[in-house]
Amino acid sequence: MKWIKGYKGYIESLKFDLSIVNVDINESLSIWYDALLDSIGAQELDIFDTFKLPKDDYLDKLDLQYLSDNIEFINSLSSIGLKKSHVENSDDYETFISKPTRFMFIYNVESNELENPNYLIIQSYNETLKKWDNSKLYKVNGDVKKFYDKLSSKIIEVEDGGEKFIYSTSNNNEWVLQNIEKENDIFKKVFRKEDFESLIKDREVKIKII
Repeated sequence: MKWIKGYKGYIESLKFDLSIVNVDINESLSIWYDALLDSIGAQELDIFDTFKLPKDDYLDKLDLQYLSDNIEFINSLSSIGLKKSHVENSDDYETFISKPTRFMFIYNVESNELENPNYLIIQSYNETLKKWDNSKLYKVNGDVKKFYDKLSSKIIEVEDGGEKFIYSTSNNNEWVLQNIEKENDIFKKVFRKEDFESLIKDREVKIKII
């Protein structure tokens, strides 16, 4: 299933104040992946304890692609009644998120990929160090569709002085007001990207991805 296109993680919430940053709107709408994980009630776990992995063998090998192809890792999952999905790479998908990431789900061995997974393993690219960080393991405690919905969202809510304006985009260059009854001289029906950025910054509004 193809829902995501990478992310740029520096925002701590799905709702944030654009008045404190000076970046373009597409960068501003990047989501810190902890907030995405919150959408499924994800709980970080120790990958070694959870999957019965010998730490000495895997300590420096927590690369997601390596784990996916590693027979010993696959056998370790199988021995506790689990199986893996294929690795999803953010470069293949398209959302607001722009920092490279990849992830893999872990299921009960008898489950199919239409069912909710037990675990999520996720790995992000460290732009500073120019390498992939170690993978992290999370227990999935909610509906994974919510995770995908946040990743794939092209709709935002702009809150200004208690009023809320919902805009959507199909190409990140043009934004269209969805609750058309809210249109006024300030919040127009259609904005070009540059004009929308200026409005959001000048009015110090808050943004929520929905």
